[in-house]
Amino acid sequence: MKILALETSSQACSVALLDGMQQDFSCIERFEIAPRRHTHLILPMIDSVLSEAGYDIKQIDVLAFGRGPGAFTGVRIAAGVVQAISYGADLPVAQISSLAAIAQGFFRRQLRSQSSLETQALEASSEPVAKILVANDARMHEVYFGAYELHGTFMTLTGKEQVIKPDQLSIFLQQPDTAIHLDKNWYTLGSGWSEYAEQLHAVSSQCQAVATENEQFDLPHARDIAYLAFKAVANKELVSAELASPVYLRDNVAKKSQGSLQSN
Repeated sequence: MKILALETSSQACSVALLDGMQQDFSCIERFEIAPRRHTHLILPMIDSVLSEAGYDIKQIDVLAFGRGPGAFTGVRIAAGVVQAISYGADLPVAQISSLAAIAQGFFRRQLRSQSSLETQALEASSEPVAKILVANDARMHEVYFGAYELHGTFMTLTGKEQVIKPDQLSIFLQQPDTAIHLDKNWYTLGSGWSEYAEQLHAVSSQCQAVATENEQFDLPHARDIAYLAFKAVANKELVSAELASPVYLRDNVAKKSQGSLQSN
């Protein structure tokens, strides 16, 4: 299986081509932290990975993209490019959570090297981190939040993703439909935990922090979007071009943007 994945929901822009099956695959990726340059980078990155692999776009089996939540403009870029390619090449699309990709990326790094600097925080444990609370700064004094647990080799959402005020997260996690029993088996990952440390203390104090000095840990990568697409394929969750759509979570921003587009 050949999966072409795009991720532009954060300040990073990346494209990955995954070739093979879940248990045995190769991956070519282009990744660059380049705020406000996604529209200039995304198409050359696509051409680059296809050229290196020696494939034409019509040889791809599945397209995947980071559907958000994330930067409003960035999320739309990946969705728009994937829609255009899907229409032109008649390819199905996997819509993957950008927050889930962050959690998946950390699990991937653990598997790659348990002794690397990226996983020094885990040296006391022989088991990989299987429970991650991702909270990324969403601006406007809010965070994008999702809780993920390892099922097989996939980081899977527990409860629902949310855009929320940091000081409301503790209450949110106690609600019946989103209840999570916090303990030291949960790890925190993402820019929100440091950006809103005081407001999130009620939650973070019950968990363990992923200790990293690499800002890429807080950013989704296209290679993890591609890997999570294996699950979407297995679960028959692929959609056609016209149904591929981003997830904003912050509905008022999306509605405001749609209104401005209609009035122009």
